[in-house]
Amino acid sequence: MSRSPRFITLDRALSGWRDWQLSMTQKPRVLGKVAGGLTNRNYRLQAAGRDQHLLLRLNHPDPKRLGIDRAREHRIVDEVARHGIGRPMLYRDPNDRFAVFPWVEARPWTVDDRVDPQQRARLWPLLDALAELDLPLPRRRYGAYLDHYWQQVERRGRADVASTEAWRAFRTRLQAFDESDWTACLTHHDLVPANILDSGHRLILIDWEYAAIGHPDIDRWSIDPNRVREPFIAELMGWINDLWARLIRDDSRDRARS
Repeated sequence: MSRSPRFITLDRALSGWRDWQLSMTQKPRVLGKVAGGLTNRNYRLQAAGRDQHLLLRLNHPDPKRLGIDRAREHRIVDEVARHGIGRPMLYRDPNDRFAVFPWVEARPWTVDDRVDPQQRARLWPLLDALAELDLPLPRRRYGAYLDHYWQQVERRGRADVASTEAWRAFRTRLQAFDESDWTACLTHHDLVPANILDSGHRLILIDWEYAAIGHPDIDRWSIDPNRVREPFIAELMGWINDLWARLIRDDSRDRARS
């Protein structure tokens, strides 16, 4: 079995700090690893010469395996930052091994926030604003997106008879969904509580790696399933989350063995 690609080391990412062009007077100091997140590795930095701390994100070394397009992510991050929905990307490594963001003094939402009607009321305007953004990107074909996931499951020999039959039945409905006439808009696709930062006076959405022009009910489903108009969304998200979780588990096993 081929060895899984490795994350860039923290020291190597920091060694090129002058290339970031962020008005720092010396190499940033690592204050600690940021908890949470299964795809990437995040660190808080103190940067001499800057009033604000930084967030260094070591990117997953095999993004295509997870359906991540770093160029698309960068375009989306720039757009949502301009509209006050997300934070900007201050530096993007030319080889997409890492990225640098401003540190945001805010707490991530919890499940309690997600079910709190008052908190939800603060979030809906951001989703409405997101739907209004006009980015010239192709509409996500969920069939192709999940075919990519499923093929990896099959190659790993993790598709038993029951799951294969269930997939084939679902794939037929998925194709019909892709071909149906629904209105697409910019969709986060990973609006878990940890990706919503609350500064007290505003909310900021982070981690746009899976964002694309997609079905708006997917973000609504993540916050309040009762707001979903398309009944197929729950089944679609069940498959997306299940197959993604399988890939992440296999990824963790491979790295533990390497």
